[in-house]
Amino acid sequence: MKYLASLVEKVGKERFDAEFGKAVTGTDIKPRASRERTTTAAKRLTKAAARKLIGALAGR
Repeated sequence: MKYLASLVEKVGKERFDAEFGKAVTGTDIKPRASRERTTTAAKRLTKAAARKLIGALAGR
C-alpha cells in the first residue's frame, strides 16, 4: 500500500483516476468517487487489480 500511495503522489490524481478506472474494469469494484481519497480507493482493490494499477502507474 505504501508503494501505491507514493506512486499516486508522483503521478497525480488525474492519472490515478484514469488508470484506476482501467484497472477495475470487469470487476465488482466501482470507480473512485469524486470526494473519495485515493488511499481509500486503493484499499478497495484486489491484489490483481492493485498489480495492474501499479504496473500502469509505473509505466510497465
